[in-house]
Amino acid sequence: MSLSIKFGVHTFIWKQEFEGAEEVIFQEAYDWGFDGVEIASHLFEQIDPYRLKNYREKYGLELTFCTSLPTGLSLTSSNQEIWQESIEYVNKAIAFCQACEISHLSGPLIHPVGYLTGKPLEKAEDSRLREGLKRIAETLDKTEIKLAIEPLNRFQGYALNTVEQGLDFLQSIGSSQLGLLLDLFHMNIEEKDICKSFLKAGNSCFHIHFCAKDRGIPGSDNFNWPELIQTLSILEYQGWMVIESFNFNDPEFASAARIWRPLAESSYQIAQEGIQFLRRSFGETS
Repeated sequence: MSLSIKFGVHTFIWKQEFEGAEEVIFQEAYDWGFDGVEIASHLFEQIDPYRLKNYREKYGLELTFCTSLPTGLSLTSSNQEIWQESIEYVNKAIAFCQACEISHLSGPLIHPVGYLTGKPLEKAEDSRLREGLKRIAETLDKTEIKLAIEPLNRFQGYALNTVEQGLDFLQSIGSSQLGLLLDLFHMNIEEKDICKSFLKAGNSCFHIHFCAKDRGIPGSDNFNWPELIQTLSILEYQGWMVIESFNFNDPEFASAARIWRPLAESSYQIAQEGIQFLRRSFGETS
């Protein structure tokens, strides 16, 4: 069975914040054989959409966009102003995607990465989170953009860790444009059976982040890749597969990502060998 998939590369391979003028990223992504670039930034209001469109046309690459809630914001916050600002941040990201003609937005958009209260999600927080997502879905429904919310592992988030939790949120909101971003790194920590979790997610899985278990080169670990490939074939997955790792040669970025040792010769090697592995592996299902 043939899969209708596209392979992307995350700008974290190069740097922590994409600022809008890094043409080299598009050149290298094209040279390495990717179908698209996943832009990651909190600075998107400073980025010129026309420049991005020019890069897309020049290199024949599609664009996806990934962001997270900045420090101080949270859809679980009891502070009405902060809660409203959190909704507005996501709505601004949606508007940016519209301006850039980007149809896929994703990321951990519930609270900042690494934010923990020291307690499980409380009932009042859960209610605020669901209401916030409902309001975001109202904005989405006026566009053609799909938004994929990312469950994080327990060391980086407390409100959404698993596929099961994510599906519960989605069911209560009921928007066909709201789904899940499933990241193999986080899933390897939180899901008892990754492939069964993909099957459970079904067509609510809008987007996938790929890497080895240690954030290294896909295929360089003992993960059961053939089973995952077969699982996605069964699901007839139609979305993006994006290689996400981090430029660990940037000390500040490596520290933020909690990477204390090299994962490969360079982050570029993760992307270059990763795309070769994915194209070779998924080509076997065609």
